[in-house]
Amino acid sequence: MSSDDFVLLPGRPGDPFAREVARYLERGLCPVEFVEFRDDGGPMSGETKIEIRQNIRGKHAYVLWSVGFTNYELMQVLQLIDTARPSCGAISASLICPELPCARQDKTHERRESLSSRLVARLLEYVGLNEVMTCDLHSDQIEGHFRIPLDHIRTRPVWGHYIARRYKEWMSEYGLAPEGADLVLGVPDAGASRAVRELSDDVGRNLKTSAKKIKIQLCHHDKMRLWERPHEVQTHGLLGNVRGKVVWFSDDLLSSGGTLFAAAAAARANGARYVACSVTHAHGFDRTDGDGVLKSFAEALHESAIDELCVTDTHPRFLERVRKDPLLAAKTTVLSLTPLFGEAIQRLRSGNTIKEMMKEIPDYGRLYAVAHEPEPRPRVRPPT
Repeated sequence: MSSDDFVLLPGRPGDPFAREVARYLERGLCPVEFVEFRDDGGPMSGETKIEIRQNIRGKHAYVLWSVGFTNYELMQVLQLIDTARPSCGAISASLICPELPCARQDKTHERRESLSSRLVARLLEYVGLNEVMTCDLHSDQIEGHFRIPLDHIRTRPVWGHYIARRYKEWMSEYGLAPEGADLVLGVPDAGASRAVRELSDDVGRNLKTSAKKIKIQLCHHDKMRLWERPHEVQTHGLLGNVRGKVVWFSDDLLSSGGTLFAAAAAARANGARYVACSVTHAHGFDRTDGDGVLKSFAEALHESAIDELCVTDTHPRFLERVRKDPLLAAKTTVLSLTPLFGEAIQRLRSGNTIKEMMKEIPDYGRLYAVAHEPEPRPRVRPPT
């Protein structure tokens, strides 16, 4: 596919994800006009009209969309895809969406409960999409909801590279043991067990200095969620030795942070030297504490046992909050996955697979960039 055979369309007005991916690919975004009608009771009250202001006939359309998690924005992107295919004559269309909407509604817990992740898949198919690209789905079973190709990118090699990179910095600065001997990867809950176990292999591969295989130690946080209080988690214990160690918890999604805050507190209570957490999709909802007092996510993070929170920019609004809130920025590192998605789009254009891309790149540091880091970085505490 030549450079003139495709166009990049922003999935919503001013989407920073679309802008950064276009910059990485050294292309401009196709001009799209989003006309939003005021909710004034008129015949088009609250509606959006979309017009693609460029001829895209005979081209492949890549729709770049970082979701804002409202049904209104989902309707907008469905309108855009529907406009690109029959109206403008795009020969095919792909949706590049780092986090799919309704990903947590992937199974039913009660009768007569909506399975919204499947509904989203059906809607995207109906408007004429040819393929979808996303990363770190909340559960692998969502892949089965799609009857069109779904490229599910795993960011595990990226995190494996970054965690090893940070540990090497601490080795030289604070005298940590080589080859990850003072590192423990934490499993925040049972659902993350398999992913963290696989992550340990990636971290070990980046840390090893000899022919022997390195296995990073794991610890498991045993929790129970209080369903009557959705944002609260009850800790039953921490399985594994973390005393004097650097503990790094990893998960796919952060909503209010209840699970990670509880896991970090358990690690600190068991003598952890330093606690870091990494998540791919960060939202950081404000929450109420046990006394019903509303507390911002920034305040909750500041008061927690977490020394450093590492997130990606798959949810750009969280990055904006980091840039505007000094309290949130003080403990937060943001990795940009723009290079990862840019490389993936180039692979699709050349007819290669995403799976092979993750095997062929020798240095996973190429697939991310540090968009924000706290100044100064949190210090690794001395052993207790």
